[in-house]
Amino acid sequence: MEKKEFKNNLSKFATGITIVTLGNSKKGFYGCTMNSFTSLSLNPAQILFCVDFRNSFIKEFKKGVLVNINILSDKQKELSNKFSSNPELRWKDTKFKTSESDLPYFINSLVVMECVIEKKILSGDHWVVICNSRKIISKKKGKPLVYFDSKYLQL
Repeated sequence: MEKKEFKNNLSKFATGITIVTLGNSKKGFYGCTMNSFTSLSLNPAQILFCVDFRNSFIKEFKKGVLVNINILSDKQKELSNKFSSNPELRWKDTKFKTSESDLPYFINSLVVMECVIEKKILSGDHWVVICNSRKIISKKKGKPLVYFDSKYLQL
């Protein structure tokens, strides 16, 4: 199957949008938009996300590193677009807070989960990153940001 046909067919699966954030105020912050995110296990509480192996900060995703998973609301389209574009501009003029662990997160997200990276597995052109969920930092009411057919879906 050709790459374009494969991608077009997968676009028919509706997904939520997250931004994974990591780093700290001393070394700098990192973050990127991801729709390849899912729960993995209830016991232990695990999630996974997939990152293109060409991602500019893939080396930051190491075992034991803390990350925040920001599950975006339908009011965060602009933020989603910003964190899927130029890495050097992502944090410019972006409003965020830091957790007790000094991790960045977005206060208007539906849910923010603090997780610790358990392992990274290379498969094809992506890394599968498996994380253990440690705690919920924030949760809000609202509608999710959903991606379908290569565009945002209005619910």
